Formats: sequence, C-alpha cells, structure tokens
Amino acid sequence: MTCDGDSLRHNALVYESADEYVARSVVFLSEGLAAGEGAIVANTRPGLAALREALGPDAAAVTFVDVSEAYTRPARTLAAYHAVYAGQLQKTPSLRAVADVQFGPDPGEWDLWTGYGAVFNRSFGHLPAWVLCTYNMNGLPDPVLEGVWRTHPEVLAGDAWHASEHYEDANLVLRQITPEPVPLPGLRPMPFGRDLEAFRERLASEAVREGTTHARVLDLVLAATEVATNAVAFGGGVEEVRVGRAGGRFVCEIVDRGGGFDDPSAGYLAPRNGSGAGLWVARQLTWQIDFFRSPDGFTARIWL
Repeated sequence: MTCDGDSLRHNALVYESADEYVARSVVFLSEGLAAGEGAIVANTRPGLAALREALGPDAAAVTFVDVSEAYTRPARTLAAYHAVYAGQLQKTPSLRAVADVQFGPDPGEWDLWTGYGAVFNRSFGHLPAWVLCTYNMNGLPDPVLEGVWRTHPEVLAGDAWHASEHYEDANLVLRQITPEPVPLPGLRPMPFGRDLEAFRERLASEAVREGTTHARVLDLVLAATEVATNAVAFGGGVEEVRVGRAGGRFVCEIVDRGGGFDDPSAGYLAPRNGSGAGLWVARQLTWQIDFFRSPDGFTARIWL
C-alpha cells in the first residue's frame, strides 16, 4: 500500500517495546522504499541509531532527523517537519515518515500535543505523505493516549490496525482544549503611534523595560508586526495595544476594530502559494498567540 495520491495519511503506532517500534517501523519504511517513496525517521539519537542499524543498506536512502530539541511548541515542531517534508518531496513523488512524538512531564502541556496532532492533519493535508506518529506506551499518560485516538484516523496497536471511533475534526479538538481567555489586569496601555515603525520602536522599548533579552525583543517585534499588519489591512486598524507581564512572560495585546475570524488553526497551517506565511512565522517566534473576540474588539494576545 502506498500514499493515497496527493493527500496525507496520518496514522499512529502505539508500541510497548523498543523491539516492537523498530520492527514495525522497518516494515513500514521498507515497503515505501520498494515502491519508490521517500523515507524519513524522526526520533531522538538512540531511536535513530536503532533504526539505522535495523534498516541495514536501506538506511542510505532514509533521511534521519534528530528531534531532541524540536518538541518545544507545536508551531515550531510543525515548521521543522514542513522543512524536512518539502525537501524530501523535491526528490521523490511521495514519502513515508516515522515520527516519534515527544512530550514532557508537565500535565499542563499535554493538551498542547493533542492539539499538535489535530492541526497536523490540516497543516499537511495536501501532501502526498504517509506519516506514522509513534508513541511509547511505557509511561504514556492517559490524556495523551486519549489524544492519540482523537487525532489519528487509524492506529496500529497490538497486532492490528484499528479505525479510531474517537477521531474528531481538527478544529473541534482545538476548540475543546483551548481555555476561554480571561482578562490580564496587569497589562498597561501603549500608544500604537503614527505607523508600524513607531509601533515597533515603542514595543521594543517596553519589552526591554521588562528585562527581555535583545534576541527575544527582535522575535517579539517581528511577530507583533505581522499581527499588527493584519489588523491594519483586514481589521479596520489598531484600536488599542496593551503590554506587560503575566504568568512570568511578556505579553502584548493588539486589539483591532474588525470582526476577526473564527479559525483555531490560524497560524498553524503551512503556507501555500505564498499565503498565510505571516501568522505561521509569528507563531514560531513566540510562546503562544491567542485570538479572541472581546468587548474591546478582536484581540491577538501574544505571549513571548
């Protein structure tokens, strides 16, 4: 079985041992290589070494990606995979990938990776790729396991493939795991200024005042400029800007006069035909961006 034309197949493997992971992955990748497909393995160094050895001579045709530092935030992980997949698809008409999903011990971040699994389906839905996300059952928290079945149409568990009865639309999953925004009373108003250049200068000064490093100030200014540009072009102009610290992070809120949009995956979708690149970049440069409607207007809350 090969990739389904020009569309993504996004499935999961839940494995109980390293031997099972290696055996399943080798069969999956070898079938693709025999059919002329590209092959990618994404894992930490021990996992890469195990698969490289097990693949033998076939390893020379496989792209190995060390993801030790990739799973920091979903937007950055999606961007890293987008670059790898795009590079592979310049060489082969389709690809197969085995990607071991990493997650930390903080329960507060587990929903983030469920959201990542959901938005993956939309971000790469147009690619001729078959991606097998792999999850180690040893120590896998129940909420993460539940998320596997909600975000993958088919799951390989035990000795068989299972169609997931719990699979849900990406936007539905994202809405369910996104908490309702609450006001941040510690923020203070900041004049937008006469134009984007004045806005950037004021924002940089405010961030430096709060002790933000120069490198992170640049990230913030670039991301906020993309958001403010959208507010001016599509939101009727910037109504208000608020800045300050909340939850240990520097925050910038940009409020416009427009009706906004209702798309929880905005900024997570890989750009196509030159469109959608602004928010895609902004999400990679920041910790998080929340979009929501409030009595003040449509708000973009940028967390650095």
